[in-house]
Amino acid sequence: MPHSISLRRLSVTLALGAGLVAGVAGAQATTNVQLILDASGSMLGKLPDGQTRIASAKATLTQFLGGLNADAGLNVGMRIYGGGLKTGPQCEDSVLVTPMKGFDKAALQTQVSGATPKGATPIVYSLIQAANDFPKDSSRKVIVLVTDGEESCGGKLNDAAAMFKKLGIEVDIRIIGIDLNEKARKSFEGFGTFENTRSGAELGAALSRATATTQAGRYAVSSPKTAGAGSVVEVKWTGPNNPGDYVTVVPKGTPVGQYKDYFYTKDGNPGKLTVPLDPGEYELRYSSEKASPNPTLASAPITLTPPTYGLSAPKAVLAGSQVEVRWTGPNNPGDYVTVVEKGAPIGKYTTYFYTKAGNPGKLIVPLNAGEYELRYSSEKASPNPTLASVPITLTAPKYGLSAPTTAKPGSTIEIKWTGPNNPGDYVTVVEKGAPIGKYTTYFYTRAGNPGTLKMPTAPGSYEIRYSSEKASPNPTLFSVGIEVR
Repeated sequence: MPHSISLRRLSVTLALGAGLVAGVAGAQATTNVQLILDASGSMLGKLPDGQTRIASAKATLTQFLGGLNADAGLNVGMRIYGGGLKTGPQCEDSVLVTPMKGFDKAALQTQVSGATPKGATPIVYSLIQAANDFPKDSSRKVIVLVTDGEESCGGKLNDAAAMFKKLGIEVDIRIIGIDLNEKARKSFEGFGTFENTRSGAELGAALSRATATTQAGRYAVSSPKTAGAGSVVEVKWTGPNNPGDYVTVVPKGTPVGQYKDYFYTKDGNPGKLTVPLDPGEYELRYSSEKASPNPTLASAPITLTPPTYGLSAPKAVLAGSQVEVRWTGPNNPGDYVTVVEKGAPIGKYTTYFYTKAGNPGKLIVPLNAGEYELRYSSEKASPNPTLASVPITLTAPKYGLSAPTTAKPGSTIEIKWTGPNNPGDYVTVVEKGAPIGKYTTYFYTRAGNPGTLKMPTAPGSYEIRYSSEKASPNPTLFSVGIEVR
């Protein structure tokens, strides 16, 4: 039983056709394109969504024409068959409704809108007539035939091919079947470029291949055949550099129109792309925003290989201390090393350093003792993946303070301290029972041992606290009392 095809699928096909037409117009002096629309009675058949085939074709062709840009070297015409536009035998009902002279978008869209399915399917007669429509010169010649069925008037496609040969013209023939049955598919075998599809992904991939082949020499992308996953690659491109032209990288076989990281061709040649983190087979694609979905105008394969990742650090360090971490990895943009609690969810991070900052890198570990992990990660995926990890144990430092038990208001006293002397460690004096994180006068432990601290001017009970800026609120890691009187 014949399958039906949605408007969305047909849109993919014609959008790719738009990319083909726009591309060849920019590459040669003159390109002549004739659209041939099937307006036979079978086009009144309904699709599963309730829309008729002709309605789908009209909507898609209108969108297709709307996406084309006028070009001094682009001539677009239209022929309609089966629509009752010519009196006489149905098998000769084929009319060039718009000649291939310039690109009159409004006129073409009007003809599409007015097409009414009525008669037979004289495909061969229409192709022979089309052969005579083209100028006998060296211009590029393209036929795009949109049909939902096979020849119904006894014509042989070989006769159309013979006519092209007789006239000495070379035509790129694109036959777009609206999910034809097996008999109809076989009728087009060996003639022009024909592909029938049963899924959107199959349609996009097949037309991507066909378009890439016809664009050889006009559009191209090239880069190393292999690259490390997540790395930056340089891509050279060939193309018209039209507004909206871009190069992207996607997994092999990705549906047409999808993209990941990309650069616009206007930004320079070669351009730079950050490829995905996952190893595997991918494609570089030259595409354009000027059709929807964005067509694949050229493609080249690229294999992404898994990089080697590794981390090296002491197995145990004092909590809150600064640790030196050596790393192995591609040093891609956004690569970083962080420390988290053992078993923390993927993507979580605390303090970190970017690998671009150097090797080894320095990391201040958390203040709380316990079991942790050092992780090599990347910002190029969400959540940020763990690409390598090693365990690290944070041991509790010993803290202590030695100071007089009393001091005069406003005086300066000497305080000896015991602690890891981590960056941001300090000693302060506050009222007894003051909230955690509060401070008044202070000195950093890095300033020396002992340190000096000025006492409050108001008499009362106070605490001297060893604290750190590396947590918020700043924790009290050790304290002793002092009376100011």
